[in-house]
Amino acid sequence: MLPALRRSGTRLLAGILIVSVTACGWKITPPPGSKLPAAASPVAEAVLLEVNDGAVIWGRGELGATLKQALQEKGAFHAVHYPVVPREPPPQRLTVTAKGGIDEEVGLGIVKSMIIGVLMFIPVGIIRFNRDFTLDAEVAYREAGREVRRFAVQSKTGVSHTMFSDTDEYEPAARKAAFGHLAQRIAEELAGTP
Repeated sequence: MLPALRRSGTRLLAGILIVSVTACGWKITPPPGSKLPAAASPVAEAVLLEVNDGAVIWGRGELGATLKQALQEKGAFHAVHYPVVPREPPPQRLTVTAKGGIDEEVGLGIVKSMIIGVLMFIPVGIIRFNRDFTLDAEVAYREAGREVRRFAVQSKTGVSHTMFSDTDEYEPAARKAAFGHLAQRIAEELAGTP
């Protein structure tokens, strides 16, 4: 009777470990309304994009390139000049100054880590940790040196991950979602520009 109980206990423990390991991973929660259609008509044919993203601690300097691609895909402009200024630059300039941080659940995260440790890592793939990648930007649109519009845009992308999820896997996906949403919001704001 005792060996049978040990075998079933070992099988149960092995099953729990398999389930917890297969549950490891991460999930991105994109910003609300991040799948809206492209703009009906462009704001202008071309624009010179100037980006200051030094205060986006998780951006890796990729905001400008992502904004360029997304603004063109959304139809806000036919040509977005970034990072190289053309020999004859267009009179339209779009200046984006962004800052961003990562909000983590510190107190609850410590409790979750302690529970995982006490239970000898059995629930490591089940207990989830949450991070929010926040992004705030001040945007100015100028034509021929005259400021036409100034507005603020915000974006926040959530990530739910397990303890041993690789940051190098989910952070680029969160960056792409947040930067794409920011570009979409900028295109929407500029759509009403006369």
